[in-house]
Amino acid sequence: MAVGCALLTYEEIPLAKEVGFDYIEFMGKYLVSLSERDYQKSLQMLDKDGITCQGLNAYCPQEIVIAGPGFDLENARRYARKCAARSKELSVRNIGIGSPNSRNLPKGFPRKEARQQLIDFLKITAEEFGKYNINVCLEALATCYCNYINTFQEAIDVIKSINWENIKVILDFYNMEHMKEADMNLEEYIRYIGHGHISDDDGAPNRRFFLKEDKTCIHQARIRHLYSCGYKGAMSVEVDLPIHREFAGRSLAIIRQAMKGG
Repeated sequence: MAVGCALLTYEEIPLAKEVGFDYIEFMGKYLVSLSERDYQKSLQMLDKDGITCQGLNAYCPQEIVIAGPGFDLENARRYARKCAARSKELSVRNIGIGSPNSRNLPKGFPRKEARQQLIDFLKITAEEFGKYNINVCLEALATCYCNYINTFQEAIDVIKSINWENIKVILDFYNMEHMKEADMNLEEYIRYIGHGHISDDDGAPNRRFFLKEDKTCIHQARIRHLYSCGYKGAMSVEVDLPIHREFAGRSLAIIRQAMKGG
């Protein structure tokens, strides 16, 4: 049961390895934006430090529309193709489809149309990533981020309707906590969960932070429940700031202790 950390840049890789994380995550939009020179540097650094990039979060920039006005399926496919090709070389296993600015619907936009756009987007993306055996995971985002697919149950309903092997969901305890879902019974959903995220915040939702010590018991109870239900995947600390040795180390210790059942 591996534990990873989301990074903002590839320069943070050595510290993530030093802290003791099993893998790292990059933002998908960051990975695609890298020049070829910097992309090759990231590959070299991962190889040098003996760590892999197993996941992608923040999949796409705002101009790649997941659902809503400006939806362009061919644009989505071109983006997915480039991201998937780079992900393959990084040993990515799961990508998280969150990206709130790409799915914030204007007032009055038909929900039925948005759902079909989302389904088409996931299928196109899964086709490209499926060439490399990479899962595409829809992530429910709290209402503080966007207004479409806000609950874990909504995300589950979408991927169940598609019923593709490599389309799953991200279980994000931070978003679930905002939506009052973090302590729900997860047993019936385990087969749909491709990856896990966890974090606290530093006073606002756009400042996701490392796990806070005073919430250790809460976080560990949730993690233990997830794994006791049969989940065998990884758990990433997802933050919006550079990796911090002390805070990252504390978060890693909290998660590992929970995974061991103590």
